[in-house]
Amino acid sequence: MANNNKAGLLRAALVIGGTAVAAVLSKKENRDKLLDEYNKAKQDPKGYADTAKEKATNLQQVAKEEISKAKEDPESYKANLTQKVQEKTAPLADKLSKKDSVEEEKQNFDDEGGANNIHIVTDKDVADQNPNAVSKNDLK
Repeated sequence: MANNNKAGLLRAALVIGGTAVAAVLSKKENRDKLLDEYNKAKQDPKGYADTAKEKATNLQQVAKEEISKAKEDPESYKANLTQKVQEKTAPLADKLSKKDSVEEEKQNFDDEGGANNIHIVTDKDVADQNPNAVSKNDLK
């Protein structure tokens, strides 16, 4: 039974991983970057492996430094991180808060059931178009 659960978990992980890779590679620029990296690795496998190990080591060192900072003084680390996020998002928040710069988007769909096929019709519209139309108030 446990072996069956492991196989199911492995299948789920493969499907999720495959879906994530497909989503990333669906953009042409990402495919081009991947192809460039593949060609670099093909031309000089040993040098590429060394460069990748060096980058991984540097990233690992940066991660250790950040973790140690967070462990030393969690409150100041949290405050510093919050301040950095607020500084980076401030221009975006200002841009979004200006209502005059935000325009209402029009929906332009195709003829296959899109928004252009939806028309709101009121009693006044019907009465204007058809002089023989009866108002719903007259039916009461």
